[in-house]
Amino acid sequence: MNRIDDSLERTPGSERDRRNRRWVTIWSFVWALSFTGLALVIKRNWWSSGVVLAGVIGTALFGLATVLAYRVFLRETDELRRKIEVEALALAFGVGVFGGLSYWLLVLSDLASVKDFAFVFVAMIFTHIGGVLVGCRRYS
Repeated sequence: MNRIDDSLERTPGSERDRRNRRWVTIWSFVWALSFTGLALVIKRNWWSSGVVLAGVIGTALFGLATVLAYRVFLRETDELRRKIEVEALALAFGVGVFGGLSYWLLVLSDLASVKDFAFVFVAMIFTHIGGVLVGCRRYS
C-alpha cells in the first residue's frame, strides 16, 4: 500500500488531528445548542429584543469559533484528508446554492414558507458528512 493510503488506514489520525477534530466537534456542538436554544427563545418570545440581540451575537461568535477551529484542522491535517474535506465542502456548497436558490423560487411563488429555509442548511450539513464518508471510502 502506498503512503497516501496509509493515512486513511489509521482512522484516528495523528494526535494533532484528534485534538483538532475534538475542538471542531466541541465548538460545533456548542454552536448548535446555542442556535437551537436561541431559536426556541425567539419562537416563544421569552426575552426582550436586547437579550435576543445579545444571544444572536453570542451564537455568531460560537459559529466563528467553529469555523476557525475547522480552519486549523484543515491547515494542520495531511494532504489527503484536506482533499477529502475540500471535495465534501464543494459538494455541500453546491447543494446549498442549488437548494437555496430553488427553495427561494418556491418561497417567491408561495409554494413554500420562508420559515422552513433552514432545511437547506441541514441538507448542506448532511451532504458534507456524506461527502467525507464517500471520500474516505474512495481514497482508502
